[in-house]
Amino acid sequence: MRFTQMLRLDPAYTRTVVRLAYPVSLGMLSITLLGVVDTAMLGRLGPAPLAAAGISAVAYFTLIFSLAGIGIGVQTLTARRFGEGNHPACGEILTSGIVLALFLSLPFVVAAPWIAGGIAPLLSRDPQVDALGRIYLNYRFLGAVFLLLNMVYRGFFNGLGDTKKQLHSAIIVTGVNVILDYLLIFGHGGFPRLEIAGAAIASTAATGVGTAYFLVVSLTPNQRARFLPYRGLSRAAVWFGPILRISVPVMAQRFVSNGSFFAFFSIVARIGTPELAASNVIRSVLGLSSMPATGLGTAAAAMVGQNLGADRPQAAERSAWEAVRLASYLMAGIGLLFIAFPRWIFAIYTNDPTVIALGRLPLVMLGATQILDGMGIVLSQGLQGAGNTRYVMGVELIACLVIYLPAAYFFGIRLHGGIVGAWSGEFLYWGIYSFLMLHKFREGSWKEIRV
Repeated sequence: MRFTQMLRLDPAYTRTVVRLAYPVSLGMLSITLLGVVDTAMLGRLGPAPLAAAGISAVAYFTLIFSLAGIGIGVQTLTARRFGEGNHPACGEILTSGIVLALFLSLPFVVAAPWIAGGIAPLLSRDPQVDALGRIYLNYRFLGAVFLLLNMVYRGFFNGLGDTKKQLHSAIIVTGVNVILDYLLIFGHGGFPRLEIAGAAIASTAATGVGTAYFLVVSLTPNQRARFLPYRGLSRAAVWFGPILRISVPVMAQRFVSNGSFFAFFSIVARIGTPELAASNVIRSVLGLSSMPATGLGTAAAAMVGQNLGADRPQAAERSAWEAVRLASYLMAGIGLLFIAFPRWIFAIYTNDPTVIALGRLPLVMLGATQILDGMGIVLSQGLQGAGNTRYVMGVELIACLVIYLPAAYFFGIRLHGGIVGAWSGEFLYWGIYSFLMLHKFREGSWKEIRV
């Protein structure tokens, strides 16, 4: 294929990909903006709360968002069965996913204070950061069940190609979170001033509202008549094994990915609390910047799964490549914003001049990786949509444990490169990750996977 052909968009495929992707990209606000709003408001309280919320959120997502990988299993199987025209099986998959979500999350809810107390000493060498992190984690773990249920419902509706449900949920969840953050962090409207505890309570409550929305939508007459959700637990039980076979590698991948980020934050914590606060802002910015690629990746996964279910492997491949092209263009534009306006971006989160000065150069550096980010995210989700989750997990292991963390420690600590040296490992990570995803997708064996 010529280089110009690789860059050229196909209008027919572009419309389909964008129709599926834009609600997901906006819908990622229901998770990403929870952290962004917390970060922006806590940044007004000083570096310690900002640092504590950042590293605590990474620890939380290392555990809970990893388990939420069951949503990928639900999405992959739902897309295949929907492509085959087997609608009742889609409802059984949803029911099975909900049962698994409850089984995996309820222990964290029950044991929240003890788990938070065990993790807090690992957060930082700063006693104030540890104490604040313990408070934040306790309230976030109480909402673990809501996050897992949200991801199962998202997987179900995304597998059907109905990605707008995720957008509607995002609008509700984000609105509730912003209002509660304002009331509970600062003590407005007659509410107590809870500061970091208020941020965690707001995020937990908002995620719970999102779960209620999905439950109501799934019980509408149209959904009940078409997919028969929540009927026959014994029939739904047959999907426990298939969901877990697809999801466990995703859980392991996310655990390694988020765990590596937690380890990275621990490395930065050894450099200093202002550096940790700046890294929290960068993490939040990267979470927002990845939303277009994540949305396009979800669209690619849904289209790959549905087309493979309908025995159209060439259409599955073409849709994924279209998503890669779109992601490359969008992420290139975002990268240019990082390079041109790093100080303005930081000013959204904090007015601390030290934190802004420390984080400006790493953000400029990361602007150059955004195209690779987009390619890697879309191709990995496309492979997951085909059911090839083990390969994605293996690449994550290599990229994180062999490349990313050693580079962050070596350049940041051993060579005394500070926050700039620590974040430089991001270049190597995305270079290796994207290359291996590109190689596997072009090789084409994913088209033969049966799920």
